[in-house]
Amino acid sequence: MIPVRKPAALLLVALLLLAGCGGDEEVARVGDTEFRLSDIAALFEGGAAPVGDFRLTMFRVMVVEALGQALQEDFGVSVQPEQVEERLAELEAALATGGQTPAEYLGMENASREMLRVNARLVSLRDAVIPQLLSAPDVVDELFADPITLATVCSRQILLTTGEEAEEVLARLAEGEDFAAVADELSTSTAGGGGDLGCLPAAALVAPYAEAAMGAEIGEVTGPVVTNYGYHLLVVYERSAPTRDEYLADPRSVITDEALSDIWTNWFDDTVRTADAWVLPEYGRWTAEGIAAPGGGE
Repeated sequence: MIPVRKPAALLLVALLLLAGCGGDEEVARVGDTEFRLSDIAALFEGGAAPVGDFRLTMFRVMVVEALGQALQEDFGVSVQPEQVEERLAELEAALATGGQTPAEYLGMENASREMLRVNARLVSLRDAVIPQLLSAPDVVDELFADPITLATVCSRQILLTTGEEAEEVLARLAEGEDFAAVADELSTSTAGGGGDLGCLPAAALVAPYAEAAMGAEIGEVTGPVVTNYGYHLLVVYERSAPTRDEYLADPRSVITDEALSDIWTNWFDDTVRTADAWVLPEYGRWTAEGIAAPGGGE
């Protein structure tokens, strides 16, 4: 343990307590928004926090503010207080059902209801920005640049353990045996009857299978395709993708949860990385990964 850690923690607790006794000061800023010691103290019951939790909490608050500013700057959209309150009520109801306190839910000692409100604002910001991102021209261009992202593939497969087995089955199929019957006989897959996987977003399939399915001739046997699951022989019986207009009419019905998560994460990371943020040096130094300890300590 670094020898100065305990005194530093005690000093921070004292400073937080001073925030309620006229000892307030500006400790951070995002854009034109200032954060004072009292703003951070209000997020902890009794206004006291261990030094590590203080920096983490200040970082979270600053990130949420940066996201709110970016939402306004990028899309002209703001999250309204009533939206945050609605999310906060939902969080509190969930905590009450589970018998948890804000501190237990957030995994942070002394976390107060106000810290829960920060999380509610983050969720509200995510909900507000996602529709904007899904229709943003650069995001749409990127989605349509990769055919796999928005395509739906309907296919059947025969999954085998070895390449030798796959070649033997290929020979049987070439002689005219029914694909579905052979799938029922030999496939190690848990797919439906006749090896039918149904219609799935191509992006939800493992990459080698998705790539093969996108390039396959409709109704023709393709493979073997090697994945971590084994050797796949597949037949694509239908493949479709929305037009740009169809996508824009209802993006959420087309895009996968994984792609949606990537879009949100990319915007989040870009916003944090380019944030106009400052921290009073005695409390640490702003970085896109968190607030570094002053002087390079813990």
